[in-house]
Amino acid sequence: MGDGKKLGVLVRGSGWVAGEHIAAFLKNPHTEIRHIDARTQARTERYFEKFNFTCDSSNDRFEEALERDDIDIVTICTINYQHAREAIAAAKAGKHVFIEKPLAMNLEELRAFEKALKDSGVKSACGFVCHWYPRLVSIKSQIDKGALGQIFFAHAAYLHEVKGEWKAKRATSGSSLLMGGCHAVDLVRWYIGQQKPVAEVHAYASGPFRRKDFDFPPNIFLQMKYADGTLANVGSSLECNMPYAFALELLGTRGSVREEQMYSEDFAGAKAFLTVPGIGPDSADVAHHPFDKMIDEFVEWVRGGPVSSSNSLDAIKTHEIVFAAERSAETGQPVKLPL
Repeated sequence: MGDGKKLGVLVRGSGWVAGEHIAAFLKNPHTEIRHIDARTQARTERYFEKFNFTCDSSNDRFEEALERDDIDIVTICTINYQHAREAIAAAKAGKHVFIEKPLAMNLEELRAFEKALKDSGVKSACGFVCHWYPRLVSIKSQIDKGALGQIFFAHAAYLHEVKGEWKAKRATSGSSLLMGGCHAVDLVRWYIGQQKPVAEVHAYASGPFRRKDFDFPPNIFLQMKYADGTLANVGSSLECNMPYAFALELLGTRGSVREEQMYSEDFAGAKAFLTVPGIGPDSADVAHHPFDKMIDEFVEWVRGGPVSSSNSLDAIKTHEIVFAAERSAETGQPVKLPL
């Protein structure tokens, strides 16, 4: 691949998250950033200055940049509505592609992206960064060891007042779940079991109440029913009047989790919840997110290692639940899966 020594990376995007991706790829010993395609050259120059490096660059000439033979990986950090189109173009160009969530704005885009992945055979992962927070990883490790037994109920909620004109418009942001609540849907699936199918979704959406700049309901709460009766409740609010919070609760036959607290029958002598150490999803600041671990896992997969836990073919299932929830909220009726 590339020059045979390092994987060439094309960064598409010019915002806050793109900077974190740049930092992660620069740290990885197996990658080299060879091109940045951003909205303006001034933004690219700020990256060069901040991270003390340089590479080729262009401004909104993404398709041309994809033609480079020395590009192996494309990382997409643009505004939500651009993701699917750009990811499909990258896949068709034979590039492995990392995509910030959401993968798509609607089911039609999602299916088109899925087809492009399967037709091209490239590797792709989605930015569901919760998979790499140390505290959440520790909880997952205990679940995999059987400390909770069978999880029969899960709750997660993304509670974050987002600001910015494009984030409040359906045409550019998508919805409350696509803007952030999909992280909670994905985390529930990760803990209950990614291969375990969700059978039905029922959702309610409301608002706006405080923020009249939203042209879509910024609040949505949904129930996920699994085929075996396992239940999950997921919430997302983009207009909540509170500091950022990510709620988590898991109930299992042998133990439970409440935020950073865990109880299990397997913990010798435990009569109360124990605190799970490590950093969790406690801040909306993207500099707080473990992008380096996320990117490292993707790069190892591209190099022939294990499949990334946030691989896009699995992330498609999370997005399908999101679109089922939005359909349910619109119709007032439960929606069966798969769509």
